[in-house]
Amino acid sequence: MATFTWYLQGTTATTVDATDIYQFAGSTFGSAITVGAYNDSTHVESSTGTNVSTGNAPKNSKYLTSSTVSINGGASEALSGVTTANCPVKINFSHGTSVITYDAVFYSYDGTTTAASPTGVTFYCAEQSNASWTNAEGSASAMALANNTTATSHDFFILASASPESVGLKTAFKLRIELTYS
Repeated sequence: MATFTWYLQGTTATTVDATDIYQFAGSTFGSAITVGAYNDSTHVESSTGTNVSTGNAPKNSKYLTSSTVSINGGASEALSGVTTANCPVKINFSHGTSVITYDAVFYSYDGTTTAASPTGVTFYCAEQSNASWTNAEGSASAMALANNTTATSHDFFILASASPESVGLKTAFKLRIELTYS
């Protein structure tokens, strides 16, 4: 049986359950991001609004330019040099038998229609070792992920950054991965 497990990496990985969300925030959990700026922290928020990742010291990737990032508030560095350990989002795809994955994509959407961009949010992502960010808003703008060789477990390491386009809570904003396996 095929399963996806999402994590927010940090000191130890925090598992993101089906009812949890990745919270892109200002400097602390629950704090606002200034309109036009990008997240200074990333957390896992439970369906009850609590910080599930509080003891994890979660990793954060902040969009700076088309080819640079700030990891955990650090100096600007090239996207292509970021290690898997410093990628905040880790998604594991596993299967009971060895399979190959291909045509994998990652993107944000409005939470209802995969082709629709998130509402009021600019979203960028990059797979570990990519040289530039992808503005992955809606399935037509999805970021292509590397194909994986035959195995029972496949990991995808992703940097993600979000910026509000207006004041207020952004609820029409979800992340999604799709892939084919055989």
